[in-house]
Amino acid sequence: MNIDRPPRTTEDRHPPEAGDDDLENLDAPEQEPPYPHPVVRKGSKGEALSTRAAAIHLLTLWEQASHTPMDLLLSEYLDACDLSPSDRGFLAELCYGGVRLRGSVRFLSDLFMDRPFLEAARTVRSAIAVGTYQRVWLRTPPHAAVAESVEGWRQLIHDKEQAARESGYINAVLRSLCEAVEDIDEDLDDPTDAVRVPAGWARIQGLRLQRGTAGRIQRWSIQSSHPPELVRRWLERYPEAQVRQLLARNNETPPLFIVLRKERELEHQIRVMKKAEIHARAAQGAPQTLNVKRGTRVEKIPGFASGDFWVQDLTARRLALRMPKREGARLLDMCAAPGGKLATLLDRGGISRALACDLSDQKLRRLAENLQRLQLHECCPIHLMEVERDPSRLRIDESFDQVLVDAPCSNSGVLNRRHEARWRFSPEVVTELEQQQLALLRAAIRHLAMGGHMLYSTCSVEPQENQDVIRRTLEQNTELRLIEEIQVLPGDLGGDGGYAALMQRVER
Repeated sequence: MNIDRPPRTTEDRHPPEAGDDDLENLDAPEQEPPYPHPVVRKGSKGEALSTRAAAIHLLTLWEQASHTPMDLLLSEYLDACDLSPSDRGFLAELCYGGVRLRGSVRFLSDLFMDRPFLEAARTVRSAIAVGTYQRVWLRTPPHAAVAESVEGWRQLIHDKEQAARESGYINAVLRSLCEAVEDIDEDLDDPTDAVRVPAGWARIQGLRLQRGTAGRIQRWSIQSSHPPELVRRWLERYPEAQVRQLLARNNETPPLFIVLRKERELEHQIRVMKKAEIHARAAQGAPQTLNVKRGTRVEKIPGFASGDFWVQDLTARRLALRMPKREGARLLDMCAAPGGKLATLLDRGGISRALACDLSDQKLRRLAENLQRLQLHECCPIHLMEVERDPSRLRIDESFDQVLVDAPCSNSGVLNRRHEARWRFSPEVVTELEQQQLALLRAAIRHLAMGGHMLYSTCSVEPQENQDVIRRTLEQNTELRLIEEIQVLPGDLGGDGGYAALMQRVER
């Protein structure tokens, strides 16, 4: 496998891809000094961090490191830790839950603090957030939610005076919150004094959300921890019941789907996994796809090291397969990493040569590792190329029969997986992404052979990034014809949300 990289100058280098790994500063006060530690695994006395202490530490780092996804922080922490599977799962739940439910956690915490949430020190905020998330959303017993969170925070603090002063404050805030929470198992329909939790509702004494239709956006935003702008947009497009389903699903732990190489048998893989005490079943809606029990580590699934499968959401696989199979096709993948859709097309067959592009050497290395593990580089010649952020500068001295544009987007269809994505969503960001998507399509068309097919896809449910982008592209390029357009909402057939448009270049 070859990696071709055009020369880059210092001026050509750019920050991480907006809409991919980028993250805004999430309202951290500018005057507050950065959290002084890298990822650490020992407490102030040299002891191993408890699970709660690790969660407080990682949430604090995440809030400070505004461009670092929680996935990376958590992976770095776990790489050098010998935690049991249950502790690993609990830590992931606290970290990802703390990010997803950030808006609601902050709103509730504010009710019981004697200062605005953001005026407290970062570690104090994180400790209160971890305790709040445990009691309200996980229904952890109050004594454990309070005591373990306080003790976890103390493990991170080297200053004895600060530990004595602030631990009492954290304890008082969390105790007050716990006393105000009432767990409700039945459906409350649309309350103004409760937030939605996995097991039902949590009624909070003192919580008074806005009533009626006029207060619906504010109320649902707090109850489900979504930005008001997203709730507003969805209410304009979908029935109320469907919006509430979307909001609830975005806060659920996402399913794990794996795709088997075409020569592997589903039933055999299920039996092998069962012997390893891993439950899986055939997924509906996509071939060679298994739905694996939640909480399973991918690396522990039999067949991972030998390249028998890759991880890919059900919807992403369905959309990738809309590209027609064509023997001897030359394929250009414009935004290839981490490689799920490319793997789908290569494994299906028919590709004679593939050129996979992406923005950074780091992304290309990850892509190369995945393709080599799957041994897909044996299917046909595959070349990797690092490209500029500006698609107008892309010039390849050949045309392609098939072009795949899996474009950077707002991730509004995968908010249960992209934990930070909801907090960077704004009209301005979506407009910037729309312009980038249009530019990628223009570059793709330049390299599409006559009679060739182009598949545009996103993991967004926003028309501005999907139907509107395709409509403008078709208006500006009369040699293109639209073959089909697919919009999938989160939860359809159990998969994520997404969009795809298949086009063909024809004689005018």
